[in-house]
Amino acid sequence: MQRTLPNPTVEIEARAWRLRFLDARPGLETALGEADVFTVEEPRKVFVAAEPVDATAPSSRLDDSHGRSLALLWMPPLAFDGSDSAWLEGLPLEGPKDGGRVVRAGLRTARVVWTNARAIIYAGPEQFEDARDALIRFTILERNICEIERHMPEVWASINRNVKLTHTISPRDLRRNGVKVGRMTELVTEMNSQALHNDSALEQLNPALSPGSKRLFAELALQADLYDRLEALGEPLDFAFEYHEVLNTRIIEASQWSKSNQIVLWILAILVVELALNIYPFVEPFIPRN
Repeated sequence: MQRTLPNPTVEIEARAWRLRFLDARPGLETALGEADVFTVEEPRKVFVAAEPVDATAPSSRLDDSHGRSLALLWMPPLAFDGSDSAWLEGLPLEGPKDGGRVVRAGLRTARVVWTNARAIIYAGPEQFEDARDALIRFTILERNICEIERHMPEVWASINRNVKLTHTISPRDLRRNGVKVGRMTELVTEMNSQALHNDSALEQLNPALSPGSKRLFAELALQADLYDRLEALGEPLDFAFEYHEVLNTRIIEASQWSKSNQIVLWILAILVVELALNIYPFVEPFIPRN
């Protein structure tokens, strides 16, 4: 598609979009009207729909803390000074005050201010598409890593709660914990899978990525500590996966042993009943009668 650049002597207005992150594409264009749709393959396949919104002020309805969308403002070099003031309102100069994350990154040709709810790209028209691509891929990856980090306390709590099951499992433990351990095993396996996909996305091995997008993405990832955070998750996830493998093996063995015992008890009960029926005619005369 041929790109038409605006006349540099004419002032360029700031523009804004709401980026929706969707798992499925069917009917997307119809449902979202004029929205442009982009596809991201790593760390997972995501369809991103860009809906134009008012750039003068970020409405509170655009802020999405649940990870389904992101409000984006584009500030070209010739845009009116102060257009981004409402978007920057409430963002700390250094670090977040409310536990959120504010990431500031830039290259010679593009600069980004990012939060989980809204982001601003400062770039010329010729750099905007690369910057937007980097920002979208970074947002998906950052949220994926946050999701794993959010589940880690739950995983550690489960590990601490079920330590005794690694060596002793009673029938009561099977009834109370079998299903819970199965669910936690599925969660840990999914977290490991996500971490591997995240690591691949962090390497940016897709040959279709432009150099400008790759450089800005790498800078965003560096400023957000994605490399260190993902590496720090590696050993805990490996331990949790191996731990739940051991736990499931113990539970399967205990379950099979319990079922075998039940079968043996049923067989013994049947034999006792048959034996009683066989000897009854012989002992019946000796049974006292009132």
